[in-house]
Amino acid sequence: MAEKEPGPGVMYRGARYNLGQEGQYGSMGGYDIEGTRPPSDKSLLRGAMKPPEYDEASQVNMCELVLLPWFLLALVMLCYLIAGANGQIAVLWIMPSVLLLIITYYIGTKYSLGDSDEVVLGFLLMMAVIIGTGVGLFGNFTSLQELHRINQGASYFNVLPSEPAASKLDASSIVFVNGTRVNTGEFFGFTDASSALAPVYCVAPITSGEVGFKRIEYWAAGINCCGPNKPFTCGKVQSQNAQGGLLLAPELQEGEGGKFFERAIHGALDKYGLAGGNDYILLNWMPDPVKYRDDLWHGGWKLFAVFGGVYLIISAMVGFVIYPILKSS
Repeated sequence: MAEKEPGPGVMYRGARYNLGQEGQYGSMGGYDIEGTRPPSDKSLLRGAMKPPEYDEASQVNMCELVLLPWFLLALVMLCYLIAGANGQIAVLWIMPSVLLLIITYYIGTKYSLGDSDEVVLGFLLMMAVIIGTGVGLFGNFTSLQELHRINQGASYFNVLPSEPAASKLDASSIVFVNGTRVNTGEFFGFTDASSALAPVYCVAPITSGEVGFKRIEYWAAGINCCGPNKPFTCGKVQSQNAQGGLLLAPELQEGEGGKFFERAIHGALDKYGLAGGNDYILLNWMPDPVKYRDDLWHGGWKLFAVFGGVYLIISAMVGFVIYPILKSS
């Protein structure tokens, strides 16, 4: 006797689904499915169609939510610290740009696959890169760029005020011998009289303190720190311990600034009967240029270290809030 053919049904991937009276599909592989089609491994509701162990493996865990954004922020700030101190300006823009492009691609890919956990993680990573870039730029503008400028030049110690400035033109910092001081009584300020808002370019001679010292090679200088009814207060000239300085910032000596400082020097030479050398050096007067340079470095890495610790706490708080939401969804 011939076997009875099975009732009408529909074949999916080589398996037969028997139709019931209401046109519903039967069961296959332990899944009781009701609807218009069998289960798909591409479904956005895969969490409800897969075994529990699949859910646990596919979800973003707490460590990823907390540590990955923090690690990326720390990486960005570390790159800014090293690149900024060494003047590698291109790195400051290329590195975060590349990271943001990678993260954007990651978010788009996971969104198209319906992986909501990974999309949330991607946005946390993107926020970490943006915040790290902002802190890195702030640290560079406030300390690391100046540190790089100082490190580019030479440092001279125990310099006599009478030594020719021509032999120190590569200097970024100079520390003079004991007894050297700024003669604030012989300052001169020059301004562009054609503009009411023009700054005043101020200079005062650096001398040995001896009577009759007339040949000036080095000048304490600054902007808007002297005037007709105002004493010379550029830098730290009021400090009794100050006997050195940093080369005045190049941007203050370029263009019209350099021309106006030169006119201020000629004005002081003529007014007080001083003699100038073939070259001159303008200094921002301060007690300890070396300590100032070291403080710039310490201030930079301390800013990044403190913010990195604070962000780790913030990242943990965000993770503890978001993780239960992702797990329940």
